[in-house]
Amino acid sequence: MEEDNDLLQKSLRTSRACDRCRRQKLKCDSSRPCVLCNRAGHKCETSQRTAKRARRQNSGGRDLHVHSGVHKTIAPATHKNSHSFHGAGGVGIPSTRDDLASHPERSPKEPQSGANASAIDFARRVFNEEEAGRTLTGASIPGDTGDPTLDNSLWHLTEVELPPEAVMLAMIDAYFDRMQWFILMLHEPSFRQTARRIISQTSWRRQDLSPTMAVLAVAMIGLHSVLPDQRWPGHALLREHSVDGEKLMHGLTNELRRNLLDISIDCQIEAVQVCFLVSSYYVYHSSPSIAWTVSGMAVRSAYALHLYTKSAQYESPVVDEIRSRCWNHAIVSDTFASIIYGRPSSIDTGLVALHSLRDTDDLAIDPLLLKNELISGDGMPTTTAGFFAMKSEIYNIIRHILSRFRRLQLRKETIEEDLLAIAEAAQDSEEQLVSWRKRVPRLFDFEFWSCDNRLEQFQQQIEGLPQRTKYQAETIILQAATLQLTYDGALIQACRPLLEQKITSSCSRLVVDAIHESLRVATAAALRISRIPVLRFKHHFAESFASLQQFTAGVILCILPTSQPFTTAAHEAKAGIMRIIHASAAFGPHNRIAKQTAQLLTELLKVTIEREMSGALRGGLETNIPREMSERGAIQSVQQSRIDHTGSHSPSSRDVFRDHPPMSTIHAPQPPDTPQSIQDHGRVNEGPVQAPVEPSEYPSANIFEQLDDTFGAFGELMFNLIPDDQSSAWNWGRTVP
Repeated sequence: MEEDNDLLQKSLRTSRACDRCRRQKLKCDSSRPCVLCNRAGHKCETSQRTAKRARRQNSGGRDLHVHSGVHKTIAPATHKNSHSFHGAGGVGIPSTRDDLASHPERSPKEPQSGANASAIDFARRVFNEEEAGRTLTGASIPGDTGDPTLDNSLWHLTEVELPPEAVMLAMIDAYFDRMQWFILMLHEPSFRQTARRIISQTSWRRQDLSPTMAVLAVAMIGLHSVLPDQRWPGHALLREHSVDGEKLMHGLTNELRRNLLDISIDCQIEAVQVCFLVSSYYVYHSSPSIAWTVSGMAVRSAYALHLYTKSAQYESPVVDEIRSRCWNHAIVSDTFASIIYGRPSSIDTGLVALHSLRDTDDLAIDPLLLKNELISGDGMPTTTAGFFAMKSEIYNIIRHILSRFRRLQLRKETIEEDLLAIAEAAQDSEEQLVSWRKRVPRLFDFEFWSCDNRLEQFQQQIEGLPQRTKYQAETIILQAATLQLTYDGALIQACRPLLEQKITSSCSRLVVDAIHESLRVATAAALRISRIPVLRFKHHFAESFASLQQFTAGVILCILPTSQPFTTAAHEAKAGIMRIIHASAAFGPHNRIAKQTAQLLTELLKVTIEREMSGALRGGLETNIPREMSERGAIQSVQQSRIDHTGSHSPSSRDVFRDHPPMSTIHAPQPPDTPQSIQDHGRVNEGPVQAPVEPSEYPSANIFEQLDDTFGAFGELMFNLIPDDQSSAWNWGRTVP
């Protein structure tokens, strides 16, 4: 009898479950609609699937190591079958290259223990829905992530009227040109197919709400990137169809805000994508407060969809790849938000495992570029997947660095022991970042492109190639510059907690030496940032990211003139600040971050020059020297070191302070216009002079007293965040007199 019952149970199951049962891991039957969908009032659909893949082997367990995550990619193989799925592009996914081998990811296995299961999941397992003949799904009980029963009636947009199809396609093209290389969440071929279906209609079924909002979010980001670019061909389309770009932009953002909660209810992959895209727009261009909230919604949706797992349930390689891309970006975005807001991250560090990315067709490098001698060669990547893997990995390192600093139990009155703990954390963080830097592929190494005039040679060699090929070459350079900006910005973040501490004369030489090292590393990183030709980012969505990194670098460079007045290193630092100010001003009024960077650094540079002068005079310089005369040497050095908009540098900016700026350059040669009394320390008959200073005597409390104002007031003005939030990144180490 028991054997008969077992056979009967086996016969009730079907080898091809419907989409809903497969997604919720329910036992489906062969009838259509199936019993469970029929009783739940849900539409029963069965997508065409390929042969079941071999179950992928997970490495098991959670990797809490700093370098958790995989930066190796898997070579693709041709896959002839097509796949369809709901999410990140809708239905009817075109074929994609893929390999069916197991992934070497370190992602956790799909949680099966009671500790990782919700109460409703536990009840479902005990209840056995199929045998009971009813379902517990419907998202009516907290913890149930099943599809709710929704009215599938027709609906339409209320805040905006979609422009003609040609305009929508042009905006989508702009997204994949100006954003996709920077933030990877979509699979371009499948998304375009979904977009064509969506924009060909004026009303949709309720089940199409999430894909429709994804199309609108992509169009909004694309339109925002190209509106200020008068060279964008789409402006002619806007004029032809009498479309007001600014009004359309406003309508798209309002429509997205109106439907954010509804797509969260649906909890499809588009909920993650739309929330992250909306958050990316708001954090740079509108409201940081909204950006913080919407980013949290995206992370919650990623958790609800179990994106942190690598499951064998998703048999379409495209679906699996999109889930991996979205989870990796969740780590990047959440870490970035933690940096700029100074608040704890939202993702559990026990689940921070990066997924491996495939060398898919939409990331392939043009074969014409692969023939170039600077790109071709053994071991050189054939896709841009390596860029996204390295970007995710460095953000994973950064989040561990931030977590370590925040776990330090510092006293209100910082003592020697606390300073040594901060110094040790800073040194370990630098070593981790340097180790990551050594693994960056040459193709995405901006220092490689900057040396020996390679970048100029490369641009000359590709001049005769098709426009699309040249455009991809430009984005590869932008990706290399992005990694360099991220790396140098991370170094500054690792050094800042120590630089922001107030130092007294009782500090040991070990602490002072550690501060010297942090200042050296941070200043070198800031100077490298100031030399990156950020105007290459103009009219790309990442231009605000570049400006944000430049602002932080400019603040760091303001320290050196105060601590080492009128030295060669101080002049080079001021030259770096001027490069950043000029580059920020060149972005134009449309970029809020760049505009504020230029304004704030201009004011901060004025304060820095005044304090440099005051510090030099306090050190014993003649007080009867006119101020204009004392500043002439610094101004001349700044003018000689200005960077042009193509990224070329004057010899002075290449040779001085290039990689490791000297921390004590009191005896360095002074500019010719510097007063003789400053240059000549050996003449005692010319009045008070500045005595030679050993490195161990710098910095001191009075030299760094301005850091509270710098990192507090300027940071709060920059992002308009909570002024008194002690967990704010701008308030790390702030002291109360």
